[in-house]
Amino acid sequence: MKYKFQYPIISIISFIILMISFYYIYLSFENKISNFKFNNKNLSSSFQIDIYNNINNINNYLNNYKFIQSYTIKKNNSEVFISIDLKKPFAKNNINQEIIFDDSTLASFNFFDQSFIDSIYLIDTSIESLKINDYLKSMFDDLKRIFNINQIEFIDERRYNLILDNNIKVMLPKKIDHKLIIFIEKNLELLKNNSDFKEYLDFRNFNGKTIRVK
Repeated sequence: MKYKFQYPIISIISFIILMISFYYIYLSFENKISNFKFNNKNLSSSFQIDIYNNINNINNYLNNYKFIQSYTIKKNNSEVFISIDLKKPFAKNNINQEIIFDDSTLASFNFFDQSFIDSIYLIDTSIESLKINDYLKSMFDDLKRIFNINQIEFIDERRYNLILDNNIKVMLPKKIDHKLIIFIEKNLELLKNNSDFKEYLDFRNFNGKTIRVK
């Protein structure tokens, strides 16, 4: 009698296990993400696909990218909404195919949509993508206010050259401070009227009280 009851019990247990398995399979399909939406159109389609492929480890994945200022993730049934805010771009380096953000973070063009890359007007012509030192960071808004700057170059990892929209080069000293800004504001028109002023303004020795024009 014992063996007669054993087989039905085993069958019932097997059936229960099978039903539980089907139930979890059903849940997995129910919870599967069918729609993935970004609020940021500045990211390349390939990077968006990479984010999707890492959805199960999304926080750790996104935290690896220092050009991301912040992000939020919201899930609504089978839809996932990702909002990503990027840091402020400073310049782009076409030689190295990199974007320089305002905290000196570097990121490859590959992460971004072409329209975002095209929207960055300032071009870094340095062989190695520039670093933004404290002098430049604190005074660059003033320099933009005075000059129409198209390009910037980091020289010897210590100072910068600016190329203006009229192709005039402005050679900045290592120390860019309010004293320099005030001098330029007061004397720029006079310098422009100098017959020698056709190629560059040289402020490299400004702190030694010497400037040159050519």
